[in-house]
Amino acid sequence: MGADALGRPAEQSSAVDLISKKPRHFLALMGYLTYAMPECPLYAEPELYDLLFSHPRESASVNDVVRRERIVASERFYLDEANHASGRVLELACGSGRLTVPIAHAGVDIFGVDLSGSMLDAARGKASAAGVPVQFVQADMRRFVLPGRFSAIFIAGNSLLHLLTIEDLTQCFASVRHHLAPRGRFVFDISNPDLRRLARDPNQRYCVLQVNHPQRGEVTLDETAEYDTATQIRHIRWYFSAPTAPDFRVIDYHLRMIFPQELLLLLEAGGFRLETRYGEFPRELFESSSPRQVCICSAKS
Repeated sequence: MGADALGRPAEQSSAVDLISKKPRHFLALMGYLTYAMPECPLYAEPELYDLLFSHPRESASVNDVVRRERIVASERFYLDEANHASGRVLELACGSGRLTVPIAHAGVDIFGVDLSGSMLDAARGKASAAGVPVQFVQADMRRFVLPGRFSAIFIAGNSLLHLLTIEDLTQCFASVRHHLAPRGRFVFDISNPDLRRLARDPNQRYCVLQVNHPQRGEVTLDETAEYDTATQIRHIRWYFSAPTAPDFRVIDYHLRMIFPQELLLLLEAGGFRLETRYGEFPRELFESSSPRQVCICSAKS
């Protein structure tokens, strides 16, 4: 049996390359993509995204110390999990490769999947610049088909919260379970809903963070948000402002809140067992005041 330049079996290589190179309409017909899921407008601008969610070595542009520390800790956490997997790793909603490329640079065989073509273009550019082989595939994380199975599957940085309905989450969990190798780990992190934040005045702007832009100077990100208690969806509007350009970019997007006990039921229904839940990336004990739910799961037998 032959192998390609990355050491993959020939049939695996051809199947992955076929998926990654086909146009979106072909992938939709073959069941690789679902068009009903809208793309968050932020992901159409990788440069802006990378400014907010920077690589740890570039996190000095973020003026919030706590946020900088979380950026560094998140990469360390996912890299540790990738090394623990001792096999192929899949990152869903990989974006511009903030985690994918450093993990590949550490010698891990990792695939990246994202819905956004522009983000994947940025990720491929980063991988090329770093000189690491990463296979990136454009697909919807609710329903995707890749050859083989993976020792670990990651969904990092609140990406799971873009799935707004129970049906979306059920489809995603089913696809993850189908692609997870025996004794594999499903690892993700989402926010722990803050009731005080959800109850804020929807008409008032709140400062989220400030970052240093190479051309615009200090960019301030403000938000307004309205929480729908019936759907558990937070409808958010972000305002980007620079000293000479107030509100130069305005973006609307939506995130579903998943509460701690609800998450247990969703995972159980999806065929998963929650093995460990941390409150932050340095593997701190999860408690009511924890800002995050950093979860390690296994498939139920």
